Amino acid sequence: MTAAAQDLHTRAAALFGKTDRGGVAWPYGVADPDRFGYDGPDGMARYQERLEDRRAAQLVVTEWAERHGLKKSTTGCCPLWLLRRASRRCTSQVIRCTHYGSRTPDSGWLDHLTAWTKDGKPAVLTSAPYSVSEDDEARLAWWTQEDPRLRVARGTGWYGFGTTQVVMWRSDLIATVAPA
Repeated sequence: MTAAAQDLHTRAAALFGKTDRGGVAWPYGVADPDRFGYDGPDGMARYQERLEDRRAAQLVVTEWAERHGLKKSTTGCCPLWLLRRASRRCTSQVIRCTHYGSRTPDSGWLDHLTAWTKDGKPAVLTSAPYSVSEDDEARLAWWTQEDPRLRVARGTGWYGFGTTQVVMWRSDLIATVAPA
């Protein structure tokens, strides 16, 4: 591993944690590609191209999280989580997660979700949907009206594949969060 790759690995592990095998627990879609499926005469070239693309995404997400002082959460799930004082899953019958389950109100725009904490508190949700429907737009507007601390931004993120990054954050913890 080169010095630059080792430095990125060390920085990223502090933000995302480690896998059982000691690798970085990257957000969904950012991990190094599996070599399986890159057969044929141009297989290695395609694999190298994909690997370079994911390494660029890894650098982008790491620098973005560092810039905002964020760490990946393994319990974040939806805007209800974002409004909590501590990072816990929506598990009770009283607080129903608005992301997981069938046909939930936020499941469309929360595709490829990553949740983030700042100083141990729920702070940011990022997602990478392939499209944001009118219903999704209405739901995002509803959340920002429901709680004046919530803000939303859109842009290009690290996931790629023609997706749009949607960022929802708590403005009482972080004044501004720009898409990656």
